[in-house]
Amino acid sequence: MESSADWSLVELAEEPGLWLPPQPGHDVVIGDGFAFVTHGRSAWVHRVRLDGDGVAPAVEQVRALLRATELDEVTWWIGEHSTPSDLVPRLEALGLEDDEPPAMTTLAIDAPPVAEKSVEVRRVESLDEYLVARQIDWTAFDVPVEEQDERRAFARAGWPPLAADGREVLFVAHADGQPVGFGRVVFTPTAGLLLGGATLPEARGRGVYSALVLARWREAAARGIPRLVTAAGPMSAPILRKLGFTQLGSVQLLRDRL
Repeated sequence: MESSADWSLVELAEEPGLWLPPQPGHDVVIGDGFAFVTHGRSAWVHRVRLDGDGVAPAVEQVRALLRATELDEVTWWIGEHSTPSDLVPRLEALGLEDDEPPAMTTLAIDAPPVAEKSVEVRRVESLDEYLVARQIDWTAFDVPVEEQDERRAFARAGWPPLAADGREVLFVAHADGQPVGFGRVVFTPTAGLLLGGATLPEARGRGVYSALVLARWREAAARGIPRLVTAAGPMSAPILRKLGFTQLGSVQLLRDRL
């Protein structure tokens, strides 16, 4: 039987946007049976708890909120505890389509991951280091240069409240003296929530990813919550399993475009 603690970890993994610290460009609107989250250029629907008759009205409410933000698409996270049970086909009938990736695997670990210890990993402590970490992300995922400029401005504005809040921490991995990877974690009352990471192509296969996971687990343990939880895509999930993570469930992602 699933325990309340398991439920809590599943919900953490399924609702990452609800745990982001306050910063410019981040907002949460609690609707009737859902939560609408915006963060920079992204928008998500989390914690979907609807009855059958409430699905179509919720979609219209979300679309109205999306128009108000001047964004043109939103991703619905449909997890283990989302309702109704036929939510996905109901949303598809209303025009939503598979996102990319179409699904995520939720995983957790409550022991030190079996990870590389020889890679140098440093905690981000300044705006300059924060921008280095974000640049690794943008480079690894081929973000267009013009979009990088917009994200850099968002990052600069967001750093002071992040640093003051202290719940979101980034780490940067170094190889041959150069920054080559980053990992992000947000600390909640029960676990560290892994929220992305990236390794530059030229540094892959050297243990950077696993070293960054280990650094975040150690930080979580130091804060008295020695466990990590995440929703991982198809590339990351197999690696995390090898590090000792166990599967909690899955999340289906559906995108709605105006």
